[in-house]
Order: sequence, then structure tokens, then C-alpha cells
Amino acid sequence: MEKLAIPTIQKDWINLVKLVTEENKIYEIESGNTSAVLISQREYESLQETIELLSISGLRESLQRSLEQITNNETYSFDDVLGDVD
Repeated sequence: MEKLAIPTIQKDWINLVKLVTEENKIYEIESGNTSAVLISQREYESLQETIELLSISGLRESLQRSLEQITNNETYSFDDVLGDVD
């Protein structure tokens, strides 16, 4: 994440927003002893969805178990699960 000072972004705000929205760049904007992060709305919504999903009780553990099953080749094919659905 690139850090930028307020005077820097005031000169080229439009280009900065374009980089954030089109190239998914993330910037830390510094102002004295404080800072804020500039991300695209799409990235923000994605992070919100991730937080919401991870807040579901047991979901993280279930995903971890699933990844372990895939790694250990403990999975079923579509045919095994669905059988002959004609």
C-alpha cells in the first residue's frame, strides 16, 4: 500500500481516484499523525461481504475442513453426488 501526503493528492485527485477504481490500487493518505485508506467502492463492498461471511458461526471451520478434504482427495464427483439425473 502506497502512502501519500495530502498535498500530493490535492494536485492529482482525479487520477488517484481513477487508479483506485480501475486498477484496484490502495493508498494510505497521511495527514499529520493520522491517516485514512482510500479503496474502491467495489473493494470496500467485497471486504464487507467477507466480514459478513466470516461472522457466520462455524463457516470458517467448515471452509477449512473442505480445503483439507480437497487436499486429501476426500471428495465426490458430480456423478457420485447427483447420479443419473436425466
